[in-house]
Amino acid sequence: MPARFRLTVRLSLHAGTAENDASFPEEQRQRLEVSLTSARVRFTMELYHAAHGFAVPDLPAYDKAAAERHWETLFALLGEALG
Repeated sequence: MPARFRLTVRLSLHAGTAENDASFPEEQRQRLEVSLTSARVRFTMELYHAAHGFAVPDLPAYDKAAAERHWETLFALLGEALG
């Protein structure tokens, strides 16, 4: 019988979601928010007025302003986590 153990993970999560993303509708966003809140995960969720793939320069959906804002948010989160 495997030994039982408790794993504690401390993290912060940022979910950058695209306004135009058929694969992640509003209902899914709400379910994710409820799940993260219930699990007491520290998170931020931001809706970008862009299409899915907005932060990837090689994609047609690339949106420079949204991508820059998204990367700034992620780097700030990493800076906070790493000290």
